[in-house]
Amino acid sequence: MSRVIRFLIYLVIGVILLSASILALLWSIGYMQAGFVATSLLSALIGFTLLSSSLYILRLSAYVYAVEKGAGVEGGKS
Repeated sequence: MSRVIRFLIYLVIGVILLSASILALLWSIGYMQAGFVATSLLSALIGFTLLSSSLYILRLSAYVYAVEKGAGVEGGKS
């Protein structure tokens, strides 16, 4: 049961970060329309950073799920 919870925790954190990145990118567009260029660029930087971290965590959750199911991780370095 503990292993399934670990996979779900990674999945939930990844989805939350993905939602936050989409929100930050939408704020960036809103700030650009209002003429706040520096704030828009900072918001876009935050959005892309959150997007990168969420994709990394979602990939990590896929690895954890594969290891828990016993399939292993394919495509690794040999």
